[in-house]
Amino acid sequence: MASEDTDVLLVLADAFVRQGEALHEARREVFRLLVEEAWKVAMRSRHYLTAQCLDVPCDSAWMVLYRYGSDINFLNATSLTKYVELLLCCRKHVY
Repeated sequence: MASEDTDVLLVLADAFVRQGEALHEARREVFRLLVEEAWKVAMRSRHYLTAQCLDVPCDSAWMVLYRYGSDINFLNATSLTKYVELLLCCRKHVY
């Protein structure tokens, strides 16, 4: 009697583990499909900018940074130094 109960418990435990694994795989597949569908929707949707959203070119962030930012700000944003300051540094070696 005890061995039959043990066998039944082992069969039930095995079925429970298999069901958990199948459920895990089904959830992963549903998640993958949801992500794929969200990606497709994002790629199909278009975002438009109107002229009112755009800055005047002379007031753009780059121009403000170039005119009023320090060389450190400009270097952090572009990895370059301002051309005028670079020219002043190199001029003494070139001329």
